[in-house]
Amino acid sequence: MNRPVPDYLIFGHITRDLVEDGTRLGGTAIFSSILARRLGLEVALVTAFDADLDLKALDGIQIINQNGPGTTTFKNIYDSSGRTQYLLERAKNLDISRIPDSFRMAKIVHLAPVAREIPLEAGRRFPHSALAYSLQGWLRDWDDSGLVHPDPLPDLDHEHQLAGIAFLSIEDLGFDRSGLDPILNIFPDLVLTTGKKGAELHNKDLVQLVPVEPAREVDPTGAGDIFAAAFIIAKAILGKSHQEAARFANALAGISITRPGKDCIPTVEEITEVQKAY
Repeated sequence: MNRPVPDYLIFGHITRDLVEDGTRLGGTAIFSSILARRLGLEVALVTAFDADLDLKALDGIQIINQNGPGTTTFKNIYDSSGRTQYLLERAKNLDISRIPDSFRMAKIVHLAPVAREIPLEAGRRFPHSALAYSLQGWLRDWDDSGLVHPDPLPDLDHEHQLAGIAFLSIEDLGFDRSGLDPILNIFPDLVLTTGKKGAELHNKDLVQLVPVEPAREVDPTGAGDIFAAAFIIAKAILGKSHQEAARFANALAGISITRPGKDCIPTVEEITEVQKAY
């Protein structure tokens, strides 16, 4: 079947997140793809799951489900010290080669694993696309009980840097900046989000902090995913500079933290107001 060329193509597991009040859909693929769609883009999502998931929120998005056993499932426990996360089930790895030919010409390709389901070098298959890497899913591992912990990037040929923009949070580093330099050796164009302090733009040897407006935080889940999607779209589609893209992304992420679950994703009306300001 012929499929249209997407403006925005994202790879990553849709997840089932177990929380105190039940089950939620999660994963960067959910938050980022919905935001991209609300920004008016033609969106495609390549993922893998076998559960009966309610995907009404993804209406209008092309979904390629590389069916296999398992649906990636996390259990999140929050207390005063932060979040403890367990990986209870994991879907199969994604096969980057198993996509419609038209997808290879996507304007933006966003690689967004949650549990190392995509090879780090996958972006090299898309030389004509603007590339975004959400590093969180590569910067974690888990023990036999499923307890998730920070971990270095998988081994890669460090003599060759990867094109594109990488996104990660200070939490992804376990709040330890010593892990940042090896990542910058691979991704010289990188954005580090630091919560209330804002976003650090790293480009080769230059670093610039773009502050964030204060907001009442209800649930930070998905904010980094919304930031990454907004940033790369602002750069690749809207023609913004790094600084302009960061301000735009900060504004949308700032809206997202004021609401829980999928409700955190800014509405079309909210996005329109932010676009007027930025």
